[in-house]
Amino acid sequence: MTAKPNPVPGAGPSRAIRWPATRDVARRIAVAAALLFALTGGGRIVGSDELAMFELSRALLHGDLAVPEGATLVGPDGRHYTKNAAAQAIVALPLVAGVEGVAGMLPSDAPRRELAVRFGVSFFNAIVIAILLGVFYTVARRLEVGPRPAFAATVLLGLTTPLWVYAKSFMAEPLQSLGLLLALAGCAGVGGGSRSSARPERMAGLGVFLAVSVKLSMLPLALACMTPLAGRPWRAWRAPWLGLTLALAGHAVYNLARFGTVFETGYGTQATASAYTTPLWVGIFGLLLSSGKGVMWFAPALWLALPRWLAGALPFAELPPSRDPDVRVSRGWGRAAAAMTPVQRVRFGALAVALAALLLYGSFQHWAGDGSFGPRYLIPVLPSAFLIVALALERGGRTVRRWAWTLGVLGALVQIGGVGVYFGAQMREAGDYPYTLPLEHPRFMSDSHFNPRFTPIVDHWRMLIRNAGELVRGQGPSLHVATRGTTGAEEGASPVATDVSRIGVGAEDQEHLLHALDFWWAYLAYAGFARAPLAAAALLLAVLSAWAWRRAAHAARREAEA
Repeated sequence: MTAKPNPVPGAGPSRAIRWPATRDVARRIAVAAALLFALTGGGRIVGSDELAMFELSRALLHGDLAVPEGATLVGPDGRHYTKNAAAQAIVALPLVAGVEGVAGMLPSDAPRRELAVRFGVSFFNAIVIAILLGVFYTVARRLEVGPRPAFAATVLLGLTTPLWVYAKSFMAEPLQSLGLLLALAGCAGVGGGSRSSARPERMAGLGVFLAVSVKLSMLPLALACMTPLAGRPWRAWRAPWLGLTLALAGHAVYNLARFGTVFETGYGTQATASAYTTPLWVGIFGLLLSSGKGVMWFAPALWLALPRWLAGALPFAELPPSRDPDVRVSRGWGRAAAAMTPVQRVRFGALAVALAALLLYGSFQHWAGDGSFGPRYLIPVLPSAFLIVALALERGGRTVRRWAWTLGVLGALVQIGGVGVYFGAQMREAGDYPYTLPLEHPRFMSDSHFNPRFTPIVDHWRMLIRNAGELVRGQGPSLHVATRGTTGAEEGASPVATDVSRIGVGAEDQEHLLHALDFWWAYLAYAGFARAPLAAAALLLAVLSAWAWRRAAHAARREAEA
């Protein structure tokens, strides 16, 4: 029995969605992405923010909020607390609990067991971004984008932007990205499926709640996602405002439990106006076009979106009557907003989100989000921006498709460098870390940010070629797990002591890591594990990933031909 098409508002018969086929393609994309991210994962949690989030999740397993001393603040009870919000730690709880249970059965010493737990939890964002890509494909299809251009845009988002690199991390940006995508799609009236549970209002509420809960600074971006609701009836606003209210209430309770007041977030002066000292034009240029952090170089497929974005993102007074019977038509801006189609709402909302992010972070002291790969603070904006890329692929001709191939290849090359070499190793070898200037200094890492000669894109590839050659020749580093180390937070502790506790290897091995490939199977080989089984496991994952991507592409082709 053939599934009955579910028509999209404003779509012709050729764009009607057969939801079983669309969901099948989305699931296949998620599986293929998860396998690829499993192959290229680093199996490590070493960043200070990552480690603090990891320790918070472990503490929550025992009903506590205090974490070991490190990148922490002292609460009124004398215990240590992370500045990170708790939402990601809560979402990761099932994975953390499962990995802790398995690691507890390993016949290993404490340091190795600790690294084993980090190894398992490090794949959390691989799962999150795999889900995000499946959701993105579904939303693109709902926007009248055909299966093939929707599939192409999904691949561009997942494999030619820094999302691939952040799939290797335990940072909060992937969950923020998923939340903002759901919020924008829901507020624009774009549902995720034919079932009532996937109604746009509920999707919007869930997205706003997730994004703001994961990080409070997502509040302006979440509000920007709600701009497409202008001119619509109150019931369309209820779920997003409910999600926002619950998220803010969660932050208040969390702050009260840690610091005894709802107004202390743990970010100190970074949460005040005194942290916004960068000239706005410097930060915006840096986030968009600088050689070290410019999103247009780290995600070059965004160039495809510019013409359509700038030409059609803003609503105009003279718009055709809306096909949506629920809109409330009023005068002026309200009338224009109410008459917009879902595609127009997404274009307008995506522009609002991008502008909100640039204004929020453009004047921030640490606009570059160091240390990180690429424009860390713009990562959550990428999924909504790539919806415009999907629309460009749908409406564009052969020239657009050729440019998509070219920019996609360039973007993939950029990410392969970031995937193959850990950005922390690149920063160490470039002399950017340990930091020689305070973060708020106007010349902080200025060469790496603005001088093309020192762009991390090229430096990652230089190190990747060198380190891969050494691994093939059997000249890779030899690593040993540190048996003990201090937290480095005590008075007078050295950076080396801090890194021993955080990274799990000694000072000498940290220098060796500059010659390492950032893959879990490479690290295990460096640590002395048998190379033949590791090579077989990596090869199996590579074959499974290629097979899964091929099946996902075939499913999208079948959906297009249906």
